[in-house]
Amino acid sequence: MSTPNYDSSKLASIKTYMLIAFIFNIIILVVWALEGIWQILTYATFASYYIYDIYYGASAAWLITGIVFLVLLVFAVIVFMRVRRMYNAVNSGDINTLKQLNNMMWAILALIFAGVIPGIMLLISFGPINELGQAPASGAYPPPPPPR
Repeated sequence: MSTPNYDSSKLASIKTYMLIAFIFNIIILVVWALEGIWQILTYATFASYYIYDIYYGASAAWLITGIVFLVLLVFAVIVFMRVRRMYNAVNSGDINTLKQLNNMMWAILALIFAGVIPGIMLLISFGPINELGQAPASGAYPPPPPPR
């Protein structure tokens, strides 16, 4: 039985992709949370000042927007937990877990809910993660010498 082929440069690039996705995912979580709270506080401020005025309907838009941002935050947290598990797996060298967690659907969900950069990093790392542990392509080795 042969040992799996783990190309160190490929593994290092996957670590970098996961680190970038992890950091930008944290930034997006903070942005969604702050924006959702800000929108709800703006609604509360305007609703308390203009109870019977025309601005009450406009302030309801801030409440709806705040709720939408908080729902986006929930989905971003779910994506963040997946990216964190992938990040921990690649840092600990657990290639089997990393390959199990690698999925194109999660990369697209990260693109939608966690932002462009984490999604692109997961899309870029999808191929190299699947190639970990596989035999090199047939053109990687020179052909065997002719028989004598």
